[in-house]
Amino acid sequence: MIPEDILKANLRINNLDELTLKIYTVINENPGKRIAFWGYTYQTKKLIVDFEKMLSKKFVPTYIIDNFKHHEDCFLEHIPVISFEEAESNQEKFDLIVVMVDSPSIFTILNQIAESKVSDKELWSIHRDTNPLTEIEFHTLCKQAQSSLVKEGISWYTTEENWYCCYQYLKQVASLEGDVAEFGVFQGGSAYFIASVMKHLKIDQKKRLLLYDSFSGLPDKDPLDHFEQGSFCSGRGPEQLKSLLTKFNQIEVFEGNFNDTVPVSRIEKLALAHIDCDQYAPTKFLCEYLYDKMVPGGIMMFQDYPLGITYGERIAVDSFFKDKPENILFGYDRAAFIIKQ
Repeated sequence: MIPEDILKANLRINNLDELTLKIYTVINENPGKRIAFWGYTYQTKKLIVDFEKMLSKKFVPTYIIDNFKHHEDCFLEHIPVISFEEAESNQEKFDLIVVMVDSPSIFTILNQIAESKVSDKELWSIHRDTNPLTEIEFHTLCKQAQSSLVKEGISWYTTEENWYCCYQYLKQVASLEGDVAEFGVFQGGSAYFIASVMKHLKIDQKKRLLLYDSFSGLPDKDPLDHFEQGSFCSGRGPEQLKSLLTKFNQIEVFEGNFNDTVPVSRIEKLALAHIDCDQYAPTKFLCEYLYDKMVPGGIMMFQDYPLGITYGERIAVDSFFKDKPENILFGYDRAAFIIKQ
């Protein structure tokens, strides 16, 4: 357990302004501490110029560490910009590392320090709480997909939280046998993101991405359902979806009601099933048909499970899994998922 005093607000460094104030206070009271700054940024430059004026010889900056800009000349001749590898080789020349970064890359930086020769150095950095949606790899893939979809005029209803779960689950099942499938594609926003992650993970050569939709909206509703027949008609057909995804490998698109298309689509093994069909009957059918197709460790996602307006989906999932060994779990997006045993 983390000691309570570590969590006290007055010990947190919430932003670069607070970090700068801490440096000034400590150096003013305890001069001579040799500092290596991480990050050749505007904030680092301004801090060094200001502190050399205010603190004079009390302030001893030795290096600026930056893996991307270490080949550049520093604005101050007596403070070289060096790579982290060079910092390790010159560790005897500094006592303290100050990380002048307030972005998701801070976790990569701290990890590099923790596993290096300078791991025993005093270290100051922002105390940034983890936000999965801003982690560099996911954030980059997400924004690239969103940018491409906007250019194509594509609308999507799924949230970044849902995309994050798709991203995490794809990484989890990457080494398993079986394909990936989405049931309920709409205009293809999630499908595009899933395909881009599969390509990034280099699993698009060994796994197909199977996409199922009626392309005419929802089928006739059950009494448990809210949305009327024809709701969520995308206005786009299967050929437009194929065109959207043309740069990706092994994409197969199936048009029609799930009861008709799924049995004839040659599903042998599935590693991940993303189910977003809003209704009781289609969800019930997919649970019954896909359950035995899921490989051990495979994941079935139920996008609309937590929503009151799509309560039929929850009833179908609860009813099917009540006598199964799998537990219904909840992801970062609040949607339900199961891991096949």
